[in-house]
Amino acid sequence: MKAVIVAAGRGSRLMNHRPKTLLPLGDSTILEHILRNLNQAGVDEFVIVVGYQARIFHDFLLTHDYFDLNIQTVYNADWMKGNGISVLSAKEVVGDEPFILSMSDHLVSPDAVAGVVHAKNSANLLLVDPDLERIFDLDDATKVRVAGQKIVSIGKELEEYNAIDCGIFRLKPDFFEAMSIQLKHGEDSISAAIRELIRIGDMEAVFMSPNHWWIDIDTPEAFQFAKDNLDRIEPANIIKKVHPEKVG
Repeated sequence: MKAVIVAAGRGSRLMNHRPKTLLPLGDSTILEHILRNLNQAGVDEFVIVVGYQARIFHDFLLTHDYFDLNIQTVYNADWMKGNGISVLSAKEVVGDEPFILSMSDHLVSPDAVAGVVHAKNSANLLLVDPDLERIFDLDDATKVRVAGQKIVSIGKELEEYNAIDCGIFRLKPDFFEAMSIQLKHGEDSISAAIRELIRIGDMEAVFMSPNHWWIDIDTPEAFQFAKDNLDRIEPANIIKKVHPEKVG
């Protein structure tokens, strides 16, 4: 299965001349942890959508020989706009098969990712955490309201919610149609497209278990929290699964 990693934005709250996902974390980078966790969960092809400082991104991948993974990059010229446009940029590469969508600043344990990758459910899926007490920065998190397994609403400003968006989706190609519909209404975020899928009743939840771990690295405080809890992320072993085709 392919994974699209949205890494085009500037990450202004962690201001750096490098893309945020290339910031060092332990003995590697945020991106390396994400690639490793997705790969261990069963993802064997990667599409990284780049924009801000795209050349730095390309050079980084080349220097690391694409980590011996099947990785290609897609450039989003409109990277300053909403992140939904980044996903739309990958439409031709994704094709007609379901794909995993990952943010470039969410670290999620492989077992939790695998629950989404291998879910028997045929709906569009989002990994959510129902344990609100353990969320590092609840105010900044994207809130979700779930009824049974159905997701009924999503957004940062929700007043009634019972779970948090963990930044890992399994989406069908109809996501792109939903995104196109929302763009016509001036909405360009991933959450906007998810709201369209909710409207047609095709968005369901996969629940994070208590023994799983995740963090959204969106602020200096969250970055420090990730550093302090690095032992809760899967051990930073070399990615072992080798794919000979590497596309820049």
